[in-house]
Amino acid sequence: MAAKEKYYLLLNLGFLGFASFLSLFEIAIAREYFFENVDKAKHYDYSVGTLINRDKNSTLEKSKVEDIFLTLKIYSDKQYDYDQNIYLAEGNVKAIINGGILRADFLKYEKLTGILSAEGNIRFSKGRQYFRGRRFQFNLLNKEGFIKDVFGILDINNVLDDLKIDSNSGKVIEKDISVSKLNMNGENAYADGIEFSFGNINLPQNKITRSNKSTGSINSWRFKSDLITIQEKGWKSPRINFTNDPFDPHQISFEGIDVIAEEEEDQLLITSSKTNLILESRTKIFLGKRIFGGKNKKRNKFDLILDGKDRDGLVLIRRSNTTSINENIKFDFQPQFLINRALLGKTNSYKNNKSQDKKNISFYDLFGINFKIKANHKDWVFDSVNDLSTLNKTRIFSGLRHSSSFRKYLKMPMLDDVNFNIFTTYRSRAWNGTIGETEIKTAYGGFIEKSHNFKAGELTNNLNIRLGTAKYEAEKLENSEMASLWRSSIFSSLDSQFQVWKGNQNNLDKKRATLLSPILINPELVLRTNINGSYFQYEDGSNQGFLKFSLGPEIRLGNLENKFLDYTKLSVMPGFKIKSGNSPFKFDNAIDLKTLNISFMQQIYGPIIFDIISNKNIDKNSEKYGEYFDTKLGLLWQKRAYEFGIYYHPDSYGGGLYFRINGFNFDNSVKAVF
Repeated sequence: MAAKEKYYLLLNLGFLGFASFLSLFEIAIAREYFFENVDKAKHYDYSVGTLINRDKNSTLEKSKVEDIFLTLKIYSDKQYDYDQNIYLAEGNVKAIINGGILRADFLKYEKLTGILSAEGNIRFSKGRQYFRGRRFQFNLLNKEGFIKDVFGILDINNVLDDLKIDSNSGKVIEKDISVSKLNMNGENAYADGIEFSFGNINLPQNKITRSNKSTGSINSWRFKSDLITIQEKGWKSPRINFTNDPFDPHQISFEGIDVIAEEEEDQLLITSSKTNLILESRTKIFLGKRIFGGKNKKRNKFDLILDGKDRDGLVLIRRSNTTSINENIKFDFQPQFLINRALLGKTNSYKNNKSQDKKNISFYDLFGINFKIKANHKDWVFDSVNDLSTLNKTRIFSGLRHSSSFRKYLKMPMLDDVNFNIFTTYRSRAWNGTIGETEIKTAYGGFIEKSHNFKAGELTNNLNIRLGTAKYEAEKLENSEMASLWRSSIFSSLDSQFQVWKGNQNNLDKKRATLLSPILINPELVLRTNINGSYFQYEDGSNQGFLKFSLGPEIRLGNLENKFLDYTKLSVMPGFKIKSGNSPFKFDNAIDLKTLNISFMQQIYGPIIFDIISNKNIDKNSEKYGEYFDTKLGLLWQKRAYEFGIYYHPDSYGGGLYFRINGFNFDNSVKAVF
């Protein structure tokens, strides 16, 4: 018979296990997301009753009850109580669970078996977390259950707070997501991301977004699974898919197979026996087994790098977790195996190895080490990077590269906050225009540096000033012999930008999805200038000073919305130097007195974009007239949710590739189902 009452149900924390269930979706690359707004039920019939029988003979009372209880309030159009044993709720069922809202067409609780079940358009939301499903069942006695046909949205940064089970958390959060109200009225902003790279070059920022927001994790995710089985100590699923893309059709997703999530030392440890990366719902890339979570978060220990300069080519590296000696000192250790050197049976990486005997290797030449130290004491920070390309003791000093810095921020008259830095370096590489690569064998000294961003009318400016002194042992300007001298220096640089023209921002539909870019592109024309000058005084009495001016336009056309030639970015900056004196060193001598810097980016077709940066010596009085230097060539595959790029540096014969996954702050335009 119908009992028009409102139910208050005190259930064990183990019931639902939402916190551990939802934490699962940290699988494979980072973390995940949920959302806001649940429809408010329009028809309520209230009844009052207790679903837990307080009789000591009750089966449920005999079960183990934990210290923290879950308060459940149920509203529906119709409610039934069969001999206080079976409770049913039908029609617009709304269950409030410690501030979260569970909705369904049908809800049932059997006291004797301890089974709570819900069916039909199931939706749960709390804070910025949301999921929906077709059927849910949970046994309160043995704390086991399942959810079928699950879709959800997860916000990693807030998931622990939103899903915290607390006896005092009775406040209802009505900011949840309503599936029926999800539409395209929201704005989804490019917010974070993950980046993977391979090679021996520093990869540039995305010139379309003008920033690289790869933070190492993604906060917002959508997920789906045919079946999630809930157990007392965790949960498992034969298959789970999730995507960082807020729009459909989604461009990238991850598939976890045989996923198990268990609690370990008060944290969730998630294991996926197989993980696949799926691009455009077609191309599947196997990523192997992945383990996530836990205090000692496990990750892929092995990786490949390419180093043709010091290690003769391909290198296998083994990553280790950061070791903390105490709260202030951290240590990273990376052993390496030099694959190309092992295959070749010789090395070309060290000086004076022109003869075959010098090129021969021993067993210890097949191994290298990279280790880093970071220490903090009050306001001081110490960083040290040490790179060994061989463990052969006869080549230790030829295979070692080292750099260290000891720095803090100080307040100084006139300059206010400055960065004070004491540094040392051994066998440091330096590039100097058309001279190319040169080596600083040793250097030690200190400097203070001040950076300041400011606006002057319509001008956006960045000012940098550096003053310092150091002793260098480096290659001479005239030859490859070494000179050891103290150098005092002052350097300043001012970069400015003036916007000449910009497209009408009102024409940008911020709620619209783009296929080829994580942001909406607005055409524009800006004028850029750079003024920098230096003065160096050397121990041998020589000195050098120069002042350089650069000025030029940068134009961006197209919106990257059509398939063919719909994005062009061109920057041309001629520059000239006024110079007096010469440096005794090769690495800092002012050369290339007249230059032309060119940066060109062009969509070819669809997501394929060509990128080039280069400098040209245009000084007719120079021996290097007409030569290009610091050239970088790139070929990109640019999409909204991810991007892939290959870069090559002809001057250094260096290269690299990268893969970025873009993360977004989901708005209410995001649908859980995908």
